[in-house]
Amino acid sequence: MAGAAKAVAQPTLAGALALGRRELVALVGGGGKTSALCLLAEELAAAGGRVVATTSTVMLLRELRAVGRLVMGADDAELVTGLSEALKKGRAVGAARAPGADGKVIGLPPATIDRLWANDLADYVLVEADGSRGMPLKTFGLHEPQVPGATSTIIVVAGLDAIGRPLSARHVHRADALAAALGVPLGVAVTPRLFVRALGEQVRRLRRGWPASRLVALLNKADDRDEEALGCQVAREMLASVHDADPVPLAPDREGLDAVIVASLRRGRFARVSAAGGCSR
Repeated sequence: MAGAAKAVAQPTLAGALALGRRELVALVGGGGKTSALCLLAEELAAAGGRVVATTSTVMLLRELRAVGRLVMGADDAELVTGLSEALKKGRAVGAARAPGADGKVIGLPPATIDRLWANDLADYVLVEADGSRGMPLKTFGLHEPQVPGATSTIIVVAGLDAIGRPLSARHVHRADALAAALGVPLGVAVTPRLFVRALGEQVRRLRRGWPASRLVALLNKADDRDEEALGCQVAREMLASVHDADPVPLAPDREGLDAVIVASLRRGRFARVSAAGGCSR
């Protein structure tokens, strides 16, 4: 891949992701998913789209309410009715099954989200599809991620601030499982190469589970020029090698990642890296 190529900055996250006019989007991976979900909901609604934001696991009530009016329903019919009414009053709404413990809401099963999508209630359904306890890097658990079958775009989120930190429970969700999967000692420093390998584990699992979905990595916390340069370095390596070590053949229509976004969600800056070019900012 041509590392010297340079492209124009993307003004929005939705633009950097190259979302279509109608998409079911699932966000998985490390810390930053909720911020990305809320920003996408805001951007897409401002552009005139009807947006439903939800989770297939659990999510803080206050975070989902930040998107817009929150609709809860004990069954699918009740939920569809409530969302239809809410979308007449606002472009972006939240959806959940019921209140949960510790200020959280219980999300919707992937099959329910697929049915909502089939009802054509919204132009965009955004789903937070796993958890990371706010840590920048993780590995999937046995029952993760909870991605709906009709998902058109999966966004794998990770924080660049994991690089340089120990691969430990303080900084990485399920650090012991990730260390075992990568064949490295627990507590070893997360190098750029190890970061790429960790995300490669997620990408391969997603490709096997959802082969038809577009798959984009979002590398967050590129908050200054040095971090942007590091993010672009990591992005190029991910695009070049993320599926090299996979012993299981991937789907014939897609392999690896479609693109990588190097971002500062906090500063609203986005750089798109794709297999056809270099780092854009």
